[in-house]
Parts: sequence; structure tokens; C-alpha cells
Amino acid sequence: MCCVKLFWRITAEFIWQWRFLLAAICFVITALAALQLGALTVSNSLEIWYPEDDPELIQYRGFQKQYGNDEVVIAAVTSEEGFDHEDGDGLLEELTDRLFDIDGVASVSSRITVPLSLRDARDRLLSEDGRTTVLIVQMMAGTEIEAQRHRILEDIKSTFEAFDLPYYLAGYGVIYDALNEESTVGAATLIISAHALMILLLLLFFRRPVPVIVTLLAVGFAITWTMGLYVALGRQLNMVTMALPTLVLVIGIADGVHLLRAVAAEPRDLPHAERIIRALAAMLPPCFVTSVTTAAGFLALTTSSLPIVRDLGLFGAIGMLCAFVASFVMLTAALSWRATEPKPDDGGVDRLAARLTAVGLKYPARTIGAFAVAGSVFLFGLTGLVVDTDSYGYFEQDHVVLRDSDFIQNTMGPYAPMDFVVEAPANVLSADILDAVQAWQVDVVAEEGIGWSWSLLDALAIEQSIPPSSLPADEIRSRLERIRRFSPVTIASMIAGDTQLRISFGTEVMSARTVQDLMDRIQDYAEFPDGVELRPAGYTPLYTRIVDEIVSSQLKGFATALILIAVLLGLGMRSLWRVALAIPANLFPVLLTLGLMGLIGIPLDVATATIATVILGLVVDDTVHMLRPPDDSANASLSDSLLNSSRKSGGTLLITSFILALGFLVLGLAEIRSIAWFGFLTSFAMAVAIIADLMLLPALARLADARSA
Repeated sequence: MCCVKLFWRITAEFIWQWRFLLAAICFVITALAALQLGALTVSNSLEIWYPEDDPELIQYRGFQKQYGNDEVVIAAVTSEEGFDHEDGDGLLEELTDRLFDIDGVASVSSRITVPLSLRDARDRLLSEDGRTTVLIVQMMAGTEIEAQRHRILEDIKSTFEAFDLPYYLAGYGVIYDALNEESTVGAATLIISAHALMILLLLLFFRRPVPVIVTLLAVGFAITWTMGLYVALGRQLNMVTMALPTLVLVIGIADGVHLLRAVAAEPRDLPHAERIIRALAAMLPPCFVTSVTTAAGFLALTTSSLPIVRDLGLFGAIGMLCAFVASFVMLTAALSWRATEPKPDDGGVDRLAARLTAVGLKYPARTIGAFAVAGSVFLFGLTGLVVDTDSYGYFEQDHVVLRDSDFIQNTMGPYAPMDFVVEAPANVLSADILDAVQAWQVDVVAEEGIGWSWSLLDALAIEQSIPPSSLPADEIRSRLERIRRFSPVTIASMIAGDTQLRISFGTEVMSARTVQDLMDRIQDYAEFPDGVELRPAGYTPLYTRIVDEIVSSQLKGFATALILIAVLLGLGMRSLWRVALAIPANLFPVLLTLGLMGLIGIPLDVATATIATVILGLVVDDTVHMLRPPDDSANASLSDSLLNSSRKSGGTLLITSFILALGFLVLGLAEIRSIAWFGFLTSFAMAVAIIADLMLLPALARLADARSA
């Protein structure tokens, strides 16, 4: 123990002696990192969800290469005069031509481009009252679509606006673009709001502007280092990592608060340098352990198969360590001037913390019983926890993307495409296969939530009342060649060689789990000859698979975090008994948070799937400070040790928990609902965690001491 204390004392003296050189190095690193930030871009496309070598992603790209890009814009336009007459056709023809001329648009389907012989297909593009019509704008295929999507969508909007008609847009590309915009604007809004809140809170507790400025400057350095490395490694901002700067800011402030309050608590009659060195030596060990355990919680997310979650984990961990280094270096340098010290407070917060701990020690059985009752209520909530994700559910109800989607679905019916591929070993145009395709389409369209179907049979204008097998032997081939001459794009999007057919269904907008259930039911209707394979294709299989990936990410991440943190706590405290006491106190906030999600109906989705792992990494910080005995209680009982820790550090823990809880609430300002939920839930967890550390942990320690006695 003496060697450990000596090590931290020497480390503190080194930091103090070389504080200005170390601060200068921090400034240089910050300048270099800031140069990278100009290259930061945003992307919420499919590539952020799956790794490049993912088999299903490769299969999806093969599907796009074969049949063309399935990323289409469903555009509905409304006119009081209607589109079911000659003038309406003229307006629609001009609009179709203008859209087709947009660079990056591969094709446009409208009532003008669909042959008169395809009556059902034409009717689907016009509302019952004739005042609204739909145009389907297919974007170009290829990797460059990601860079061009926003410009293409803006050109589409400008085209409609030139006709001065109300229009509504839907489709995956519209969602991607809106998420990109919300990620860009949202990240800026969150970091500005978080800074404003941190300034107010730190002024409240420090009561001097200088320590507030220096603390925020230090964490600002850490954010710059983290995001500079993020950009340098080729990462793009997305709907999950947009919260990264705010997370580093809110969590990273804690180290600065601990150090500054420790300095203020040192005796005033000591030399100034000695006061700083003593505070450094006292705070470096616990803050280092908490930074490492928080980083471990984030690092556990790198076990996820989702790149978007792995990036949050990796750079979240880097951000925590950067905040530790920047805070101790920059604050130590600034503490050369007494104005950096916060004003000593009256100890009211410390007394409150000590009283809460005393209650847990005095009434251990009642305290544990109260926590058990609360835990059982929220444990019941776990039964209602749902794993799901919904692309449109990311937006608030009044968001233009959601309003447009609802209008199109309510006016025109289900529009979201769900693709399947029928593959035959030889001739997919054989009569028995086509008969099976036709019967399958008829059965599926009768299913609730299905609005339409489209296959080669529809493109060839074969009525559903006429089985393909009843046609002359060469009729199918004849019609196919005729359509291929006049509309090669149509045929290319429906058939691949002689072995594959593409069949599409129009479905309602649904969550991933609901889509998976519907997709399974659709496949159950199929009765194809032996040797014929039916499989889901296009975007849908990737969308529905996210649910499984969320479950996997949650389980693997949480298990890894629990093991890593337990090991680190064991190494830091050198006591298995203290680690055993820490586990229930740290699992309690996780249990209550997940239970709350089940009680109020918040699903586990891509953003909230990280919640348990991140919370576990955060709540252990206060436990480290509580279980680390102060120097004057090294030989005291565990109960007395916790009371002494609460008297010395409890006030700071209350302050940092209060800052964290309010800081995470800032994420509630995010327009992306999953990020807002993440903020609310993490804030709730921080409030529960500090109560558990100040009351449940001492109660458990009292019972443990009684048993050992």
C-alpha cells in the first residue's frame, strides 16, 4: 500500500513540476486534432449498420446490381383540378420529364410511363378522388449515391416546388437524408445546450468563473482529440455517434469537479504547491480507476456486430481516457493561480451525503427491503421490454418525414416495398412456376397490411383470372420480348436470365419485428414446385435482422462490461469482498432502467441497445470513490470506511451525479427519439445510482460486518 501511495505522490509531483510543458503539449495535440474536424461528414445509410464483408449486405448489393437500385422516392403530388383528365395528364407528363432529367435519377414511373394495358398498375398510382397521384423515382445504383442523395432529393423538391403543388416524399432514401440532417444539426444543438447547462451548474457549485472556464476548456480539449481521431480514421457522424461529444463533455467533467473540490478541502495553512500535490495524489487513483472502468463499459460495446455500436464503444472509451488526461493536466496548470480554486462551500452537500449513508448503516434491513420492493416493481417491467426498431419511429410525430409518410399511406394505401426472389434451377418461366407465382400473389394481397403486388406477370399484363399455363406455349416469351423492346428497364427489374424472378409487395410502414412476422406469413403462402427456392431480397432482410443484432449487442456488451469492470475493480481495490458488495449496488440502476423501459413502452433499438452497458460503466464510478477507504480509515470496518468516504467524497459524488443526470437530460433535446430516450434513461440511472451508492451499499456493508463479527 505504501508503494502505491508513493507512486501516486511521485506522479502528482511530476505533473506539478512539468505542468506547463504538459499543458503546451495538450494545446499542440488539440490544434492538430482540430485540423481534422473540417473533414467530418455525416452518413446514416446501410453501411453504418453492417460490416463491409457481411454476407447479407453482399447479397443485397448483388440484388441491386442485378435489378437496379431499390432505393426509390415515393412522391405524391396533389392538385385540386385532379389528374384524371387530359390537362392532368399533360401536367403529369411535364413533371415526369423534369424529374427524369435530374442527374442521379435512373427512372421515373408514373401514370404517363405505365402502359394503358397495365390497368391495375396505373390505378394504383391515382387516388380514389383523382386529386393525388404518385410518381416513383428510382435513384441511380452504385456507391456514389451516398454522396449524391441529398442533392438529388433537393432537386426533386425544387422540381415539385416549381409547379407550386403540394407534394409528399417517402422512402428509405428520404429517411437516410433526414437522419443525416438531424445528426448534423442535432449534434451541434446538443453540444451547445450541454455547454450552456454545464456553465450554469459549475457556476452554482464553484461560485467562481475561472474554474468553470478551465474545466470546460479541459473537457473541450478531450472532445477535440476524440473527434479529431474519429475523423482521421475515416468515420462519419451518424444518428448514434452524434451524441459522442455530449457524452464526453458530461461524463468528463466529473474528474475536474473531484480535483478542484479536493484542492479546496486541503488545509489553507499548507504551501500552495503542497496543497495541489496532495489533492492530486488523493484524486489520481480513484479518478484513474473510474475513467478506466467507464472506458471499459464503452469498450464492451465493441463486441457488437453492428459498426455503429462498435464506433460508439471505441471512441466513447477513447473520449473518457482523453478527458482524464486533459482534466488533470490542464487543471493542474491552471491551479498555479489561486483564482482557479473554487470557493469553499459550507459543507451542506457533504452533510447530506453523510446523512443518507448513516440511514443505510442504521437501518440496513429496512433499506435493503425498500430497494428490494422497488426492484421487484421494475423487475415486473422487464417482462414488457420489447426489442424492436422502426425507421420512421426515430422521428417525432410532427416531423415532416412522418407526416408525408402518413399522408401517402392514408391516401394511396400501403407503399413500402417488400421484395422476394424466386429462383429455379433451369427455367423460371415454366408454366407450373408461373402458376404458383400467380396463386401466391393472389393469396398474399388478401393478407392484412398488403396493398399490392408486382411481378413479371403483371408487367406482361396477364390477368390474375387467367393461369399462365392456359396460355399458348410461346405467349409468355412473345410478350416478354415485346415489353423488353419498348421498356427494357421494366423487364430488367423483374427477371434475371431464365432462373430468377423478382416479386414485390406493397406493405404498410412497420417496425422491424412486425415486418419480420409479415415476411414469414407471406412465405408461408407460397407453394412452389420442388427445387424452386423462394427467399426474401432487397432491403427488408437487412432491416429485420437488426432486431437480432440488437439482442446480441445488448447481451454480449453487458456481459463483457460486467466481467471487465469486476476485474478492474478487483485490481483497483485489491479486495474480492468489496467487489462482491459493488456488484448489486451497480446492477440495481441497470435493472430499474430496463424495467422502466418496459413499464413505459420504450423499446430496445439501435441507440437504446447500448443503455445497459453504458450505464454499468458509469454507475461504478461513484462506487469506486465510496469503497476506496480514505487514508485515516485503512484499518476501520467496512461500514466505518464507507461513512468516512461519504463524509469526505459524498458531497462531490452528489454534485457530479447531479451534473451527470441533468447533463444527460440535454440529450432529450435530440430530434431523433432514440437518442432522446437514451438521455432520459441514463439521467434516471444516474439518480438511482447515487442513492444506491449512498444508502444500499452501506446497508449491505453493515450486514456483511455483522455476519463477519
